[in-house]
Amino acid sequence: MDRIPLVKPKDKIRNLVIWVAALLLFGISASLLDLDMGTFLSRLGQSGEVIRHFLTLDISDIGSILSELVLSLSMAVASLILGAILSLILACLGADNIAPARFVSVSIKAAISIIRAIPALVWILMIVASLGFGPLSGVIGMMFPTVGYLTKSFISSIEEVPVQVIETMRSTGANWFQLIQEGILPNVSKSFLNWLAIRVEGNVAESISLGMVGAGGIGTLLTRAIGGYQYGKITFIFLVIFGTMFTIEMFVTRAKRAI
Repeated sequence: MDRIPLVKPKDKIRNLVIWVAALLLFGISASLLDLDMGTFLSRLGQSGEVIRHFLTLDISDIGSILSELVLSLSMAVASLILGAILSLILACLGADNIAPARFVSVSIKAAISIIRAIPALVWILMIVASLGFGPLSGVIGMMFPTVGYLTKSFISSIEEVPVQVIETMRSTGANWFQLIQEGILPNVSKSFLNWLAIRVEGNVAESISLGMVGAGGIGTLLTRAIGGYQYGKITFIFLVIFGTMFTIEMFVTRAKRAI
């Protein structure tokens, strides 16, 4: 019987080229970064002692930790709701199939591309520099990436609405607002809810990380604990964050299935 190769020769060559290119890129990147692997390996033996410190739990500040966690969640929810409202308006103006004018659609899409190109951390740092430290800076700072993500997603959903629906609504004399209310929203409501469910996880994660740069919340407590080498408190905060994210993920998964 003839032997049938499981992998074609050209696929083997392609895989080899990919591996060689990846290793070459890693070598170039490591040389440009001037990584001190000797120091890393010499200190690797201390990892056991560090891990031993992290195995302790300090729950003495559980009240303040849970309070700041609620603050982080509140910032995430507030920025999500405000961002969703603004994104809905921008999406209705920016979708090609229902935009009131072509230049309006192009301008909104260009603005959203700029917003998405700037990381959330940069937005929050600019807002903190303008408004100072506090939850307000966190909410406004998270609104920018929220609007960038949701507007792009909402526009994609609106532009997927069958053209027959839009033409039928316009043929009956429906104005722009009636077109959105009666023709667009009923067709995209489910996908909109899915986008919101996905974004809520990102907002919660960002609210925690952005707290480390002055926006308030549990991230601020984590920064203080790290700066004070309070290993037990760091571990407890990590567990609280993990439990919160896991709970939200389970809730969002069930909500998406119900939708």
